[in-house]
Amino acid sequence: MSAIDSNISRRLTGWQKFMISFPTMPGNLSNVLIHNAFLKYYTDIVGLNPKYIGILYAIFGIWNAINDPAIGVWLDRLKYNPQRGKYVYVMRLSAPVTLVASFAMIFAQPSWDQWVIFAFMLILIFIYDTSMTTFSIAHANYKLLAAKTSEERVDVSVFTSYIANIGGFLGTVIPTLLLVGNSEKTLTTILFCAVLALNSILYLVALKPLKDAEEMYVKENVQIAGRKGIFGDVFDNVREAVKSRAFVTFVLVQILVGGPSAFYFTPFLYMSDYVLELKGIQATLMDVLMGLSLFAAAPFLGKFIKKRGMKNAMLLALIPSACGFLLLAFVQNYYQAIAAYILMYVFTQAVSIAMSPMLGAIIDEDEQRTGLRKAGMYTGLDALLTIPMSGIQASLFMGIISYFGFQAGSDVQSANALLGIKIGAGVLPCACILLGIIPLLLCPINKKKELELSEFSKNRQMELS
Repeated sequence: MSAIDSNISRRLTGWQKFMISFPTMPGNLSNVLIHNAFLKYYTDIVGLNPKYIGILYAIFGIWNAINDPAIGVWLDRLKYNPQRGKYVYVMRLSAPVTLVASFAMIFAQPSWDQWVIFAFMLILIFIYDTSMTTFSIAHANYKLLAAKTSEERVDVSVFTSYIANIGGFLGTVIPTLLLVGNSEKTLTTILFCAVLALNSILYLVALKPLKDAEEMYVKENVQIAGRKGIFGDVFDNVREAVKSRAFVTFVLVQILVGGPSAFYFTPFLYMSDYVLELKGIQATLMDVLMGLSLFAAAPFLGKFIKKRGMKNAMLLALIPSACGFLLLAFVQNYYQAIAAYILMYVFTQAVSIAMSPMLGAIIDEDEQRTGLRKAGMYTGLDALLTIPMSGIQASLFMGIISYFGFQAGSDVQSANALLGIKIGAGVLPCACILLGIIPLLLCPINKKKELELSEFSKNRQMELS
């Protein structure tokens, strides 16, 4: 496997775009296991009451408010080292910590007291999230330096959608087979371990060929001189960020749309198990069909985004995405559920494809305006508001099903509990997505501005190279 070509004056090849995107696969596999599959594993097999999950994710959200922007600014301040590099080196340090924390989470025991299980899960999520946030911000910043124009970033985002869904599928196929229907702890634990062992190999394959080209960081190293301490930079940069209309509107879209997009799989498991009463293989087939539908549509979605511009493409995709979620509240059978999930998933992913290059354009616009590149800070703030939104969505979903009478560990749920699952899986995310249209309409990054910023980004690395 060849290393990424470091010649920044050339356009990226398809293979380079693929390899730049590939760390998304093990990262997404880790996130799907921790934030989706493990929730149902802990409530159904370990026996943790859903209210404790809600408390855990509330604490988790507070921690994200501290560590995400701080890690982002720390990465902005970190200088490129000719021997070690920068972002790739950070990813290689973070991945093993992420894996160890993920492995440890499997071994909670049903015999433990509820508060012991809660504390065990909280500590490991704390370790996992800190290392995973570092990995994710470093990778996001690396992609924005390696792919310089909005068109290249959309192409990288399309590759990322393929890779992320393969990683997500690897993370969901075993849990779907084992957590829908009858669940057996020993077998589930063994297969979770197998998935995590595979994930270790994927991290190695993804990170080994990546290279930090010195030209990517020359201007960043010049900009670092004279900055304040980490938290001084955090406060100053956040004050500057909130003055950017592009960033504020993007944040609001992330808050309203990011949660339902990131947290669909746990409600999917509850819908499959209790509302539709599916067997594991049926739920797995539905999951596969969603992924295959996206695989077929993704190239067309990328072309559509480049043609219409990121803002207009996102606006057009949000309506069918919201409709797909809403239909989940009314499905009566397996085939209706498949249609609703495919509609929701394809158009939700269309929005996700446009999100990453949109954030890149906002970072470029800020650098154009201020003369300083603050990719880590912006990516950290983005993580601050998107990762906790998944946790907030988890808290809302768990709170709704608890309010409607869901009984953890029970194979049969009441009609009222089933209604709560439908509301949490369908009505809640639909309402959030429709509200997300309002700030998106106010976003100033249109097609004309995209082209201007692409030229700025393309030229910035060549000025001092």
